[in-house]
Amino acid sequence: MDPAPANRETADVTADLDRILRFSPSVAEQYESEHGRAREADLRRNALVGLLLYNVYNVTGWFLMPDIAFWALAARLLMFTPLALLLVWLIGRVGAAQRERLMLVGMVGGILPPVMLFWLTQAPLGAYSFAEILLAILFGNIVLTLRFPPAVIMTAISFAVGLLVLAMKAELEDGLRGALFLHLATTCGCSLYANYQMEARRCRDYLMGLRARMLRDIAERASKRFQDLSQTDALTGLPNRRALDLCLDTWLAEHGPLAVLMIDIDHFKRFNDTRGHLAGDTCLRRVAETLAASAFGRVDSLCARYGGEEFAVVLRHVEPAEAAALADDLVRTVAALGLRHPGRGDGVRIVTVSIGIAVSGGGRSVERADAKAALLETADRALYAAKQGGRNRAVLGTALPLGLRRAG
Repeated sequence: MDPAPANRETADVTADLDRILRFSPSVAEQYESEHGRAREADLRRNALVGLLLYNVYNVTGWFLMPDIAFWALAARLLMFTPLALLLVWLIGRVGAAQRERLMLVGMVGGILPPVMLFWLTQAPLGAYSFAEILLAILFGNIVLTLRFPPAVIMTAISFAVGLLVLAMKAELEDGLRGALFLHLATTCGCSLYANYQMEARRCRDYLMGLRARMLRDIAERASKRFQDLSQTDALTGLPNRRALDLCLDTWLAEHGPLAVLMIDIDHFKRFNDTRGHLAGDTCLRRVAETLAASAFGRVDSLCARYGGEEFAVVLRHVEPAEAAALADDLVRTVAALGLRHPGRGDGVRIVTVSIGIAVSGGGRSVERADAKAALLETADRALYAAKQGGRNRAVLGTALPLGLRRAG
């Protein structure tokens, strides 16, 4: 496996965050798919809590701003509250970018009424209402946790509006004006810094988690690929001996009928001696393709290269007669290929195969390892009998040990 694509893939993740904590479009889309619902729920819950606390100032307004208490009540209940409820309703009905913009609009809208009331009141304690502006800024940056770019905009607007109203409120003493300005500046600075820290942690934690998941997926894909390679014969592309063993272990554990066909190319050493190893490799591939194609029609079958010029076909849920019929078909199909074999010495001029068959009856009286060994040994004996009987034929094994079905 080429490591370069994996390295580029993981490197791109760490670069997918700009200086103002914005994900790249692809990462932002993935983040939204994973966390969008949770973000909607958090915003909705926090916005409703904030709206409730916001209206608590209707009580303090009677003490701090008795001269405009009625207008303060109207501004909060009749102007801002309906707007806030509308925004809460819209949160789950718009996209991620629009959702964050709505929260920005809501926070700016929430700051304007306290600014206006602070400017209008002439009450002796009216200056204390400036705290509402500061608390609204803290709420937006820390509790509601606006995304950092909207938080910058909201904080900048709040600072500018707060500074303007402090400058325009002529009746404020200079010392109090300076103190309120200092409160405004430190609240904006500290809350925005806190917002940046929280947002940076959120973004980097997500990117680290995403990178870890990507590395895990890459490792799993590589592992699967190497596992597939370790169970595949390089020359023929068929499953190899290891895959055959795993298949037998799995299917024998189910205690169902199982057949093994052990297949050997007749006089293959002489084929290599007379036609060469390159032609021998071609012969192996052609025979492998033929065997695999013939067994492919069965869902529960595996065709594997056993080693050298030997192949094996495993069939699940078969009776001896069905296994013998398939073996006879394989013998005829390979012969029908007409692959030239000039060096046999027995008068046959084409490539043929001999097949030994063993069938288990799913008996549980032997261990799985013993059953596998018995199947393979019986199929090998039957293959030997086929060769002794003249080759180019299939023989059904009959000398099966305890726990295996006796065929014939």
